[in-house]
Amino acid sequence: MEPVPMRQPGPPIDLGRIRARTLRRRLGGLLVVALALPAGGGVAAAAAPGTRPELATEAAPNVVTAAAPSALTAGVHDRRLRKGETFWMFGRLTVGGSPARGREVVVQRKRMNEPGWSTAGADTTNRSGRYSVRIRAGAVYEYRALYRGSATARSSWTPRIGVRLITTGRSMTSRAEQMGGAIGRPTSGLRQVTRSVVSRSYQEGILVKVMRSGRARTWWVHGGVLGEYRERGGARGRLGAPVMDPLCGLPRGGCVQRFEGGVLYTNTDGDEALTGLTGVRGEVVAAARSQVGYAVRYDGGNGSRYDWYSKYNVWARSNAPWCGLFQSWIFKGSGHSTLVPQSTTWGAYRDAVRRTRPTGSTPRVGALAFVSYIASGEASHTMFVVQVDGSRIKVIDGNTGGGGTLPAGVRGVVEHWVPESQVLYYAYPRY
Repeated sequence: MEPVPMRQPGPPIDLGRIRARTLRRRLGGLLVVALALPAGGGVAAAAAPGTRPELATEAAPNVVTAAAPSALTAGVHDRRLRKGETFWMFGRLTVGGSPARGREVVVQRKRMNEPGWSTAGADTTNRSGRYSVRIRAGAVYEYRALYRGSATARSSWTPRIGVRLITTGRSMTSRAEQMGGAIGRPTSGLRQVTRSVVSRSYQEGILVKVMRSGRARTWWVHGGVLGEYRERGGARGRLGAPVMDPLCGLPRGGCVQRFEGGVLYTNTDGDEALTGLTGVRGEVVAAARSQVGYAVRYDGGNGSRYDWYSKYNVWARSNAPWCGLFQSWIFKGSGHSTLVPQSTTWGAYRDAVRRTRPTGSTPRVGALAFVSYIASGEASHTMFVVQVDGSRIKVIDGNTGGGGTLPAGVRGVVEHWVPESQVLYYAYPRY
């Protein structure tokens, strides 16, 4: 990290440009033809018939057995999806035969015939014990729901559910039927936006049908992304037509969506950002850029120099130097947490990145740049590369004074140019 004076703990202040906007989203009544499954999850003491070894292994570290039995169901509203379309996994949790309110249910996924589960999303059950997790289809995965249990309830999980990807076209009518009540009723007729783009407004966003190479695709734009998209001219503007649904349910209520001309990110704090980059890199860069301007002040007292919390420290529940925590946050905040280690201390983050990711001396957009500000020459700070221009790179980094761009006594998130010669090495996430 860059050297800073020592101080007593102090409250954070936000010096960034925060737009006052409420980005509330409602799914309305999710009227679907559900493939709801009966309670088929096993409790830890007796796993469900047909459960594979890795299923029991995954749940075992957090299983609770000396408590009331729980039962969990899961269903999806569509098993056949185009890549990039939104679907919901939903169900109900009971404990001791009664609806379980306020319990976290985690939806996990893995590629078929491969070991290892990762988290796709989570939700807290309502008073009826019901949960719903919104997911953007990205590959052929198997999904399951998992309740990890508590002091009063045993763990349980559901059988796995397979979701297929299709390549056929998707008309406006087909997509509206596929989404059911999640988008609400139509509030407008069909609008010819451009020669190849037609849109229709609904209570919960708009559907945009795009004709490319004689085949129709229909995408959903909604929430805070919709407002920002319209401000930028919609399909007639710089962003053009969407190329997939938004990925929502991210930290801080974040949503990120890809368009033909770039990526748009918004969250419920009022942060928003646009980048002309596309794909996964564009989503990470947009999430990072939305944080530029956030800052905290320290008073230069006698306390530990790391005990002035940023919101990234609070998120990670870690009192560590937060340049690495910020990098973990932008990948998690854009829906791509598996691309970098999610360590909660600086040393663990730096070492895990070097151990698990390719490294080199060539600057690339989307790379992590490591520099040193300490006498030993060991890497002490990390930055995220967003542009390369000859002998200099533009970076976004946290826990920095920005090379003097921030006032004395302030550390924050800054987007700025640095000489490429300062970099010790680069690490390359596998986008």
